[in-house]
Amino acid sequence: MAPSTLSIIILSSFLLFSLSNAQTKPQAFTFPIKKDATTKQYYTTIQVGSNSTTLDTVVDLGGKFLYFYSDEYLNAASSYRPILCGTRQCEIANGVGCIFCFLKPPQPGCTNNTCSDYALNPFSGTQGYSGLGQDVLRVRSTRGALYPLNNFPFQFSDPVLREELAGPAAGLIGLGRTRVSLQGQLASAFKIREKFALCLPSSAGSDGNLIIGDTTYVSPFEEISKNSFFTTPLVKNPVSTDMNEVIGNFTAEYFINVKSIKVDSTTLSLNKTLLSINKKDGSGGTSIRTVRPYTGLSKSIYRALVNEFVKAAASQNIKRVAAVAPFGACFDYKTVTTSKTGPNVPIIDFVLQNKDVYWRFYGASSMVLVSADVICLAFVEGQINLTGPTTSIVVGGYQLENHLLEFDVKSSKLRFSPSLLLINTSCSKFGAS
Repeated sequence: MAPSTLSIIILSSFLLFSLSNAQTKPQAFTFPIKKDATTKQYYTTIQVGSNSTTLDTVVDLGGKFLYFYSDEYLNAASSYRPILCGTRQCEIANGVGCIFCFLKPPQPGCTNNTCSDYALNPFSGTQGYSGLGQDVLRVRSTRGALYPLNNFPFQFSDPVLREELAGPAAGLIGLGRTRVSLQGQLASAFKIREKFALCLPSSAGSDGNLIIGDTTYVSPFEEISKNSFFTTPLVKNPVSTDMNEVIGNFTAEYFINVKSIKVDSTTLSLNKTLLSINKKDGSGGTSIRTVRPYTGLSKSIYRALVNEFVKAAASQNIKRVAAVAPFGACFDYKTVTTSKTGPNVPIIDFVLQNKDVYWRFYGASSMVLVSADVICLAFVEGQINLTGPTTSIVVGGYQLENHLLEFDVKSSKLRFSPSLLLINTSCSKFGAS
């Protein structure tokens, strides 16, 4: 018997609906990144809650989750819901204990039987302990459409955690190895790959970009990703770098294996044990952090780098001058020539798993102008970590600028480009096609 006209109409409608859904399902999301001129912090803008409260949040590559304080959100938080203790959401968030708060009516930051955790301000060192909640986060796909990400977990924190954040920032958003990070939640909700591309701007006058998911990049970035990327494993530190961090048995931060450091063709003489992660106490190794303005090196590594760099600079007739804190080696800018990759100074290489895989820092990434006449080596002596094990090398934001980095969390790999200045482009031009 021939199918009825009604059956054909129903089947056709179903196929069109399925096709429409397949075409509109987002594959990637975009978050423009700005740089604050005063603090050198990188931040993005998000929309939270039923009233779409707009907030600027500092981007923390090793942060666990989103936290913020906002009077505007507090006064319009009709869709806020606490994450209760003992629930699946609390388990996913790796909550640390419960908070009981009996304010009537309850409000963000004060709800009863609430799954709680510590939040760290990485600039002031202040930690806060507060309840976790959830609300809708509106995210923009690389095609331009806005999508609701329901039940997005975050902490409505104490306002003290805003101290020393970039002026416009209400809080901090984490991209660390957790299930409640921004990319972790997007991957889970939209069934996309847990992967993100990060391209930090070098000035306050231009935007960089964060793209979460799989997409095609605009030219020349697509060609760079296919032909010029280096690939290195992301390694896990088995010990938390934050004494209050509970993420299974490893830190939320991203680590890579730096095997040696070179200045031009000279390999530094280093204590190699500092370059590896101590599996017992978690010290050593190399992490990547957007919340550190410059790359910090443990004292012996820093001294070796400064000594060799000064020696190599002298061979180029670059005159050393008095140091300007926090930098340990500064030079007369008039004795430095420039090129498209910045000041012509000795090249610094972080050599990774073998001699053919290295992170190269040209002058634009290794030098910073501190006055009209003085330019300094943009690496600093690292500080002791008072809340956990001390990492030997922490690659900071200045060295990340104008490099395209892809963090494939799923396969635990980092893919990164050489300096974008080599091909006359920058992070201000990075985006999805």
